Amino acid sequence: MIFRYFRISTIENSFKKLNELKRGIRKGSFEKKDRESVSQKLEINLAEFPPAAQAALKLNSEFKNKHLNDQTEPQNKIPNLNLSDNKIQSLLDEVSQPDFDLDPLKLEEDAKFFRTKTNCSGCGALLQCNDKQRDGFIDARKFKLLTKQELNFTVCFRCEFLKTKKKLLNVTSNSFDYDNLILKKIVSNKKAHVVILVDLLDMPNSIYDGWSKLIQENSSVDMIILGNKFDLLPNTGPKFEHSVMKSLSYQCLKKGLKGPQIKHVDLISAKTGFNLEKVISKFFDCWNDEGDVYLLGMANAGKSVLFNKLLSSDYCRPLASEALIRATTSFWPGTTLNMLKFPITFMNEKKIGQRQRRLKSELDKLVEIEDKRVKRYEKTHELKDAEVFGLVGSSFKKYSIQDDQIDLENAQATYSIDETTGMITVGENFENNRDLKQKFKRDARLIFKPEMYKNKSTWFYDTPGVLQSQKILQNFSKKELEIIFPKGLIMPRIYWMVPGQTLLVGGLIRIDLLESTNDERVLFSIMASPALPVINPFKTEDADKIYDKYYNEGNILRVPHKHHIREEPLPSLKSKTFEVSGIGNHMAMSDIVFSCFGWTAVTSRPDVKAKIRAFTLGGQGLQIREPSLLPFIVNLRRKWDRKDGSQSFKAVYYKKPNLLKYL
Repeated sequence: MIFRYFRISTIENSFKKLNELKRGIRKGSFEKKDRESVSQKLEINLAEFPPAAQAALKLNSEFKNKHLNDQTEPQNKIPNLNLSDNKIQSLLDEVSQPDFDLDPLKLEEDAKFFRTKTNCSGCGALLQCNDKQRDGFIDARKFKLLTKQELNFTVCFRCEFLKTKKKLLNVTSNSFDYDNLILKKIVSNKKAHVVILVDLLDMPNSIYDGWSKLIQENSSVDMIILGNKFDLLPNTGPKFEHSVMKSLSYQCLKKGLKGPQIKHVDLISAKTGFNLEKVISKFFDCWNDEGDVYLLGMANAGKSVLFNKLLSSDYCRPLASEALIRATTSFWPGTTLNMLKFPITFMNEKKIGQRQRRLKSELDKLVEIEDKRVKRYEKTHELKDAEVFGLVGSSFKKYSIQDDQIDLENAQATYSIDETTGMITVGENFENNRDLKQKFKRDARLIFKPEMYKNKSTWFYDTPGVLQSQKILQNFSKKELEIIFPKGLIMPRIYWMVPGQTLLVGGLIRIDLLESTNDERVLFSIMASPALPVINPFKTEDADKIYDKYYNEGNILRVPHKHHIREEPLPSLKSKTFEVSGIGNHMAMSDIVFSCFGWTAVTSRPDVKAKIRAFTLGGQGLQIREPSLLPFIVNLRRKWDRKDGSQSFKAVYYKKPNLLKYL
């Protein structure tokens, strides 16, 4: 994979403007009163050049030392700028020709250039080319050929490598004090609003204790709390959504997120777009042009995925939506290193009407799609058709660009471009014209500058995630993470155990049932990626021996893989002991959470108390969660599978959730 650089019109325009200045000086058409403005214009044009072009121009000592006052004298005193047609063409060709290998061992550094004030469009790190071991690095050869405007739409080598090679490069970054850099900034902002994104699969680990300080220290800060990854949860009955909302609200309450400053709590899927249009409408209702909005969440909660969805929606200003590069997303936590942002759309009556008309038209389309999915699911029972989903789009149809003046009252994505006037209007067959799309993207990036919204818009910020128990994921390979993280809806694997038995889920989770009242059996509903194997219960006294055997012989446990080369060794299994009380065979009272690896719902007869020892790598993130996220999950069991001494229950396909009631 190689980087490719194309000729950008800003560079060509800058050369043309310099030639015009040179011709004007020779003809003596510049009056003394115009000298100051001409000088400023000349400096602006030079600043637009890439560093390589600037260096070529500055090699001319006369150009470097002469002042504009001297340039307005007779022709024999005009400095030779070395800007012949051949020179211009050679510099332009230099921009368009280089191809660089995407190889970490072939990167070039240049100590002359220090860290810029421009952020990587993918992860937010400040761009630099003097140290490839640090965040924000781009190859020095590439850096020298990019203008300041092009840097605004450039990603660092780490992001490029992650997108193309699907591998995470560990780079050194400045120590990040989340509380001081993020939370203090929000507290000091008199009109700040906060969206907290909670990973439903990892509660309460996905709720940071420090977020409650925002409410306590600044009474003007208000919040909307969103539970993400709802699409991965199976429908367990009529009170399915109620039980999830109840668990989310209670866990937030325990962490201090309570009171009138909590404006709304909802369930979404950033991946499938489920419920996002409803949430966007809530954003407009609560915070229309009344302060900046900050997206907070733990690492791997799905913040960057949500940020990208909002960037393509009505919530983002149209020109920015077309121009800005999407945030880098990956399996690994901690991808975002600094804040990313986009300008928020201000809604007036006209735009509200446009949005409502689009949502109404899309409702019919959504109902039609859902009807097809329901019929297909009834025939095939494929879980993909049972996932909740939604449509996210833009309501604002066009805008125009004329002499760098942007009409932001209209907007969106079907355009044709008039080369003579620079006008962008609705065009025919735009969606089928790939070249036209790419040209429009380039033109939008030439026009878009954050400064144009400085006093006209509020901003939406994606912030770096908090790394706690999720940090261990950075030491897994991509193949291992593809096994750890579920790709679709999770169905439970239900096993029963009696005291003295142990259950393994891959090499990541171990469950020992130590005691139970009257040695009653206890049901464990395992909610983890279906790619992680579950080893049928066996005697606890043999657990260490069996774990070592399966880990060393073949690839039975799958994760962690013995032969994977790691920068740091994984920690060993460490345990915590929990006591759980049963409330009936058809309802779980508690969940045991294994951090980012999954959880198990624990079910037993009434008045049965069980003592359970739970293990996970490093012991971090082991929590007891009450009430259970899905208390009726055990009811998806049917027939006990007695084959080969198995202690599992056969799963049954469940009723597809009624998506239409969310619309």
